[in-house]
Amino acid sequence: MLQRLGLDRLTDAVYKQLIAGRHRGVEELADHLGVRADDVRLALEQLAKLDLLQPSGEGLGELADPRLALKALLLRQMTGIEDRLREFEEDRATVMGLIDRYAEARPGGAEPGCEYVTGRAAVADRLCRLSRAAGSEWLAFLPDGSPSVSWLEPLQQVHGQVLACGTEARVVTTDSIRSDARAALRAAWKGEPGGRVRTVPSLPVHLLLVDRCHALLPADPADPWHSVLQVTTPGAVEALTSLFEGIWEDAVPLGSAGPGVDEHGLSPREKELLRLLARGLNDEAIRRRLGVSLRTVRRIVAELCVRLGAASRFEAGYQAAKRGWI
Repeated sequence: MLQRLGLDRLTDAVYKQLIAGRHRGVEELADHLGVRADDVRLALEQLAKLDLLQPSGEGLGELADPRLALKALLLRQMTGIEDRLREFEEDRATVMGLIDRYAEARPGGAEPGCEYVTGRAAVADRLCRLSRAAGSEWLAFLPDGSPSVSWLEPLQQVHGQVLACGTEARVVTTDSIRSDARAALRAAWKGEPGGRVRTVPSLPVHLLLVDRCHALLPADPADPWHSVLQVTTPGAVEALTSLFEGIWEDAVPLGSAGPGVDEHGLSPREKELLRLLARGLNDEAIRRRLGVSLRTVRRIVAELCVRLGAASRFEAGYQAAKRGWI
């Protein structure tokens, strides 16, 4: 059914009959569908509004090539999705701001098993306290990139302190740390035994897990260390631990060579970016997941659009999926 693209049930049925080419006139088509001729005419008008049909007097009209017309309709739908995603991001930022205000007005006021920690100093203090309390395990997702640059080095130092105490510490960060811009941080982590630091093309969120009892998550992904939610509910912590372990298994140790290109000439970062485009994520959300700048995201998108012959970022995701690149 094509109702999500603007076709109601009757218009959808009329369009499919036109594609099949089985009827010569409005009356004949109405008899076949068991509806009034006027209803068929209204459906034909709707198809014309959607540029799927060229009207021609009292006849059925001339059908636009579905291979082009439906693709154009889908791309218009994708543009609308992008607008709604942008509106959602604005709404989410407003909601998270209200949550922060609530947490500031009611320190520690959260549901059982959850606690908001608000303010950079308070978050830094909580990280230190958790590092000292860690007994057996310290697991972290640390997306690299501009929002967390100032925090990446302190977190790396906390990671080192945890290791010094004999606690198992494992970190997954993004492939972007392999770039020359992060040479100092990369060098400090490369020598760790056992591949305790691994990289992936993208990460969904910042995350810290301590002894499989405590989890820290950002209240706002765009500013991950301004306000965090500490979770101690066993079921939630277990689910987050499973997420970590699944990504850890697929990650590449930082000390080894980074992954190469696939059979389509795509790097892991390019392939992941196409997946995120196909899912409808905007540039800001993609930037956070890949751990790169907006400028880098837009450059890669532009290059991929050229390679795919796509006129928009959403068409690039569509074309990549159609060609089997993702």
